[in-house]
Amino acid sequence: MNEAQRYVSVGRLIEEQPDDTDEHAVLRWIGRATAIAKEIDMMGASELSAISSIAYIAGTKKTVQKANAVLYRLLAQAELAAPMSDQGAFIAAGSALDAMSAIGRVFLQATQRLRIVDPYMDSKALTDFAILANEGIEIELLTDEKSVRQSFEPALVRFRQQYGSKRPIAARLSSPRSLHDRLIVVDDKTVYTVTQSLNALADRSPASIVRVDGDSVRLKIDAYDQFWASAKAV
Repeated sequence: MNEAQRYVSVGRLIEEQPDDTDEHAVLRWIGRATAIAKEIDMMGASELSAISSIAYIAGTKKTVQKANAVLYRLLAQAELAAPMSDQGAFIAAGSALDAMSAIGRVFLQATQRLRIVDPYMDSKALTDFAILANEGIEIELLTDEKSVRQSFEPALVRFRQQYGSKRPIAARLSSPRSLHDRLIVVDDKTVYTVTQSLNALADRSPASIVRVDGDSVRLKIDAYDQFWASAKAV
């Protein structure tokens, strides 16, 4: 794995923390963590291995707590080694300001257009996040006509009234349950996946904002171009 992949792998492990009452799930999780830790820090791998070996004595809840302490240290090490563009992708639970900052860093990359895909949009998509983009950037909001929250459309009206052409914004509603991703598309060339909806980003559990690489970039852009074209304007 390269530096960016190591960072993403550790962050995903933290996000996927199992139920601490499920002993088998906990042991499988620590096994995966140990394998990934060997790519970053052998001391961390040894600690995780030791934690796993005494799980039956310490109990699963204590085991998960100890493993998380190691994983967060490994995440910090992996983040420092990762490319600057990938840093800050993982957000701890309860870190609302960090979540806003992470989204803001992505939005500020745009020079022309941002498309935000989120089936469960509410007013926060506008009041907390859309305003983070630079003035003049075209913002496109794509959400689900059945899952969108009631606060979304009133906030959209007020956003347009307040900002007008300074912050051009378009919104569309897709057919029910057709959207399966939460995405940010920057200038029709860079795609980021977001693991949670903006209305509760990192509120109760860790979240991530990770750049998509390879052939998946073009596939996702093309797919959501089609969703956008067939969606109903608001």
